[in-house]
Amino acid sequence: MIGNAIGTVVYMLPTETRRVTLINLQRVFPELSAEQTQNLARESIKETIKTGLELGHMWCRSIDHVLRLIVSVDGMEHVEKAQASGKGIIYASPHLGSWEALGLYVSTLGPLTTLYKPPKIKGLNALVAGSRAKAGAELVATDRQGVVRLNKALLQGGATGILPDQQPRNEGGVFAPLFGIQAYTMTLVPKLASRTGSQVIFAYAERLSGGRGYHVVFEPADNGIYEADSASAAAAMNRSVERCIRALPSQYQWSYKRYRKRPDDDSERFY
Repeated sequence: MIGNAIGTVVYMLPTETRRVTLINLQRVFPELSAEQTQNLARESIKETIKTGLELGHMWCRSIDHVLRLIVSVDGMEHVEKAQASGKGIIYASPHLGSWEALGLYVSTLGPLTTLYKPPKIKGLNALVAGSRAKAGAELVATDRQGVVRLNKALLQGGATGILPDQQPRNEGGVFAPLFGIQAYTMTLVPKLASRTGSQVIFAYAERLSGGRGYHVVFEPADNGIYEADSASAAAAMNRSVERCIRALPSQYQWSYKRYRKRPDDDSERFY
């Protein structure tokens, strides 16, 4: 209820969040009417606010309490099949629904090693790191040594979680279509899968209305993600990201400037 109230106010005011959300939705879903776009933007902002308000709950409550909020799961057979093969698993989770709840849930399914960048506010480090590790996950630094440890864990049949729709640094991505628009896309997920033989499974936790908890969905990645060509693999990964978002568009974080970086031959600027 608080998230709905704050989100409504944020949408009504001339905020940067509102501006970017509307721009993204207008570009991605040109077939929607102005009213439909505005309604979707309003709902998306509400859900984004809820994501922030949930953090204290996810960080401070017990893991047993958080797990009780996972009321249903679809696609667990894909996880079980990957585990039975003895291969590593890369859980690719876009900025969709409650990714904090999802991270805690998947860390109970088997050994999980994730890259971790400490928050800018140093006083929050112990709280955030402790929360994400309270179900058994191992956090490693976002540096070369951390990536080596991550590779080793996957080669040993462990798992990791990555947000595949984050815009990477200049040396870590290629341009690939996302909703028909060129987006600078990370190559980390396909490269990890190629180096370690891991299976990529897309996942998200849908936030149910009325505080009823979460519905977790697992689905295999587009097979093209395993191609050797970086551009082809990135395009396949984006197709999987797009499929997840289309299933739950109101709970995607459309306020993220996903298309900020443009190809050199593209004079258009989104933001």
